[in-house]
Amino acid sequence: MITLPPICDRSAAAALYPEVAEALGPIPLAIDAARVERVGQAMLQLLVSAARSEGGIAVRSPSPAFTAALALTGLDQVIMEGVAA
Repeated sequence: MITLPPICDRSAAAALYPEVAEALGPIPLAIDAARVERVGQAMLQLLVSAARSEGGIAVRSPSPAFTAALALTGLDQVIMEGVAA
């Protein structure tokens, strides 16, 4: 499972990229979004890319800020398909 930091900005996306790329495979990659307070464009791009990979992603415990950012950008259907509480 990969845990997103409270501030998901460009530097956070760059730091998580190698871990996400290595963890992607035929089963959904678990992403813990419980602590997210703010999400930037770079992190959204990383998550969309991961969601469209072979196994996709499964978001766990999305914070209100995380779900609001996805709804605002229209990416909720792309990223949250595998959501789990």
